[in-house]
Amino acid sequence: MTSFQNPLGATMPDEKKRDLVQLLEKHDVALIEDDVYAELYFGTQRPRPAKAFDTKGLVLHCGSFSKCLAPGYRIGWVAAGKFATAVQRRKITTSLSTSIPVQDGVALFLRQDAYDAHLSRLRNALASQQRALLASVKKHFPPGYRATRPDGGYFVWLELPPATDSLELHRLALKHGISLAPGPIFSPRREYRNCVRLNYGHPWSAQLDRAVRQLARLSAAL
Repeated sequence: MTSFQNPLGATMPDEKKRDLVQLLEKHDVALIEDDVYAELYFGTQRPRPAKAFDTKGLVLHCGSFSKCLAPGYRIGWVAAGKFATAVQRRKITTSLSTSIPVQDGVALFLRQDAYDAHLSRLRNALASQQRALLASVKKHFPPGYRATRPDGGYFVWLELPPATDSLELHRLALKHGISLAPGPIFSPRREYRNCVRLNYGHPWSAQLDRAVRQLARLSAAL
């Protein structure tokens, strides 16, 4: 994930994306680029994908409407370069086809030029919700934490004091009806024990602010 990576929200600079593609081309290694959050940028310009630097067809660039339009549609795409025929064959053998009515509905939406207006509203909403979440974290959590401030997407990575057990925090939070993603689930070696991923994909509310306050209390108790 080269742009707004899950869970950190990090984005590789253009020169690093170019260097990565050049390195892979040198060794004839393919890159599957998961770019599903790239439409959710907060600045004035969409980040360039690694695919933009691909000259040999080695980058399989994957996108989706699931993160920016409707999760239930399950419609995505891949610009597979020289692997296009192989990907098409695998698609046919695994799922035969994607829902034709849903694809037709999305195509109609795109033809009516409504998509860009939708994305503009969504980006503004997510940027505002991120500011609200970070302000709530700053208000309720004691000193000793660090939080990311991504330029897009809808995740914030929170690094808590070293003694904090995010798996235990997750269990306690569930008892209060609060869901978060503990750091170890993002590591094959179960690292980042004191980290959590928070989601600001929902409209901000007093209820969410109370949830952050409760998380701060639980974290402090641990």
